[in-house]
Amino acid sequence: MKYRSRTDIFASILQSANSNKGVGITTIMYKSFLSHYQLKKYLSIMLENGLIKLEEEEHLYRITEKGLRFLQLFSNINELIDTTKEYNV
Repeated sequence: MKYRSRTDIFASILQSANSNKGVGITTIMYKSFLSHYQLKKYLSIMLENGLIKLEEEEHLYRITEKGLRFLQLFSNINELIDTTKEYNV
């Protein structure tokens, strides 16, 4: 797997948690290709910034409105930047 930026990893986690019923930490871990340690570190940052929320009683993570907005903007930026072309600068 190629190097991923923090933004790429945030988007991967949010895509994994983008479910009406919420998802568990193991599901996010496998879908995002992260270790438990890495995921806990990123989830902590995302929880602090309101991108994702934890349903304490169910131990499920859900994406927030702010997280959905982040995913939309991330998608728009990726559409603007076509990474498949090589540019000779």
